Amino acid sequence: MSRKPNARAASCQRCCTTSARGFTLVEMLIAMTVTLLMMAAVARAFAFVGARIRESRGNVQLANELRDITTRLNDETTRCTVSLTPTTGGPDPSGYFMYYEGPVTDATSSLFRAGLNADGTVDVPDSRYGDFDDYLAFTAIAPKGSWFSGKVPRYILDQRAADLAGTAYSIPSDNISTPDIDESQVPFEPVMIRSRYAEIVYFASPEYPDVAADDPDYLRYVDVDGDTDLGSGTASENGLPDRMKIHRRVLLIRPDLNLSTGPLPIQSRTVGGTSVPFMRADNWPDATTATVRGTAPVASGWAYGMAGVHQQCDLSVRRVFNAAGTPTANVAANSLSDLSIPHNRFAHVRVPNSVLTGSGGSAPTSMPVLALSGPATILNMLNLSASTPRLAPPLSSAGAAAVVTPSRLCGFLRRELVLGDDSTHLNPGKYWGADRRGEDVVVNNALSFDVKVYDPEVSLFETNTGLVVSPNDAGYRETLLDAITNSETPVLTGGFVDLCYPVLAGGSLRGWQARYLDRVNTTTGSTIAATPDYLTTPFSGLDSFSNASQSYSNPLYRSGRLLTSAVNTISLFQPAFDTYTSWYEKDGFLQGRVSATAEGTRWTTTAGATADLGADGMEGLGIYQAGVASVIGRYGPDDLGERETLPPFVATPEAVQISVRLENPTTRQIRQASVTVRDE
Repeated sequence: MSRKPNARAASCQRCCTTSARGFTLVEMLIAMTVTLLMMAAVARAFAFVGARIRESRGNVQLANELRDITTRLNDETTRCTVSLTPTTGGPDPSGYFMYYEGPVTDATSSLFRAGLNADGTVDVPDSRYGDFDDYLAFTAIAPKGSWFSGKVPRYILDQRAADLAGTAYSIPSDNISTPDIDESQVPFEPVMIRSRYAEIVYFASPEYPDVAADDPDYLRYVDVDGDTDLGSGTASENGLPDRMKIHRRVLLIRPDLNLSTGPLPIQSRTVGGTSVPFMRADNWPDATTATVRGTAPVASGWAYGMAGVHQQCDLSVRRVFNAAGTPTANVAANSLSDLSIPHNRFAHVRVPNSVLTGSGGSAPTSMPVLALSGPATILNMLNLSASTPRLAPPLSSAGAAAVVTPSRLCGFLRRELVLGDDSTHLNPGKYWGADRRGEDVVVNNALSFDVKVYDPEVSLFETNTGLVVSPNDAGYRETLLDAITNSETPVLTGGFVDLCYPVLAGGSLRGWQARYLDRVNTTTGSTIAATPDYLTTPFSGLDSFSNASQSYSNPLYRSGRLLTSAVNTISLFQPAFDTYTSWYEKDGFLQGRVSATAEGTRWTTTAGATADLGADGMEGLGIYQAGVASVIGRYGPDDLGERETLPPFVATPEAVQISVRLENPTTRQIRQASVTVRDE
């Protein structure tokens, strides 16, 4: 018997089968879109959080680096062995404090790299850079239980021990693979020693190309991220170093290591078949192949002559002079009292007359100045065209004069004096030379190492928009001109400024121009020249003389930090604050003005009755009569006018400020911190 299908059941089955279906294509696309949007939102959230974490880490890293260097600076400057009072008579201080002011300032990158946008606004793309060419050095005493430490070749200690014992010293083998060698006697191996006193030096340096010493780019820093040709031959420069580091050298004061005959012992080490002398300075003024490579410019031996020795030890050392006052190849370890004298300090040189004047022999030389390279190339920035408004401050009111920078000895410290970066001298071999690269680096990615002095009389003015402007600001010149025109008085006086702030090449007032002395007192200048009172302050370096050849302060000339030629051009300018010395008043040689047409103290070979008149105990006119001349009978025997030399600045500063600016190259964050040095 057959059964018929249930029609109702079949209908239900068809209904159920029809309702069980998948997503349509539109629904799938909508779902995917929503999912992607959610994923994008999550990714953006993670990216935001990641960026904040990176920024936070970068900020912490910058803060840690700044804290480290500023804490170190504050601790060491607090324990400086001298006060900030310059020496103008009496006993010399036990040590020194000095800082050099380079021509670059905080305003330089804004003034010299400014550009005009299409809408007429000013663009300053490189204004993050500050003042980076200053130099700081001083002597310090270590805290108890934490003396300064450094390296010397072992033979210095061994030979000194033999000298004290009265026995002969025979240098042992330097080859560690020599059979039966006593490894504790390898002569050129570095040995750590300590000292309670040290000469401490801080400076910034750029990155240099890896080229031989005779290459034109040897002293030219790496600059490939710009849009201008400043001498490289390609439009890839902005005049600013791509990378900078801040260095700290700690040079131990250990005069007890000198031999009984006076200097440190000289020994030679064979490196690659070449005999390399240790503790031997280059011949002066021209070096010889006994100490430098064949690619070295030997005529510049006067500039880098001590650099090889400074690569071979961490001692504070000086050249030994002969009876004629000429530097020899021997070097000796300094005492604290030795370091009060500028020519005994790290990186100080005497420039031969042939370099200063372009002719003649080596004498008379300059007074001791820093061994610096040429000026920062940003100072070569000129007008784009005759019709383009000048954004860097001009001398004349018409603004047509081009800025001409100082030509020598006003840039970074020479690269030979940076540990591990000396391609001029013979390779000293293992442990020394290139093996020491980075040992003196305190921090990387620096934008500024700036030292300023507190000037109680510097004038600050208010702009039309209510801003108070100081000489550190790029708009100070224009504000000062408005104040003079409107007979306005300063709203404030006193502030931290650069030494010689009115005349620095990269300063806010105008720059060096053609390097003529009459750029302050000039008939073609602006009204600033006719109102010198605002600029004649204790640390401006200027004097209110109408005579162009005496526009600068008398102490600045007398220190030898400013030298001029017979045609009133500046041949050397290194403004510095220095506690200085009275040693040159009784050294037996004449340091003074050597020509009626040239200003500035020079070091001559003259000895006898005409030398040291400021220490003969007699009343006299003196030999230096530029600026404020001595008058017989006015101040008594051996007054300041009779001295051959003076500190560059004779005023005691209330404070000195040291600022460090760093950048995180990944996050582009910038931070700055400062330390203030005051006498207790």
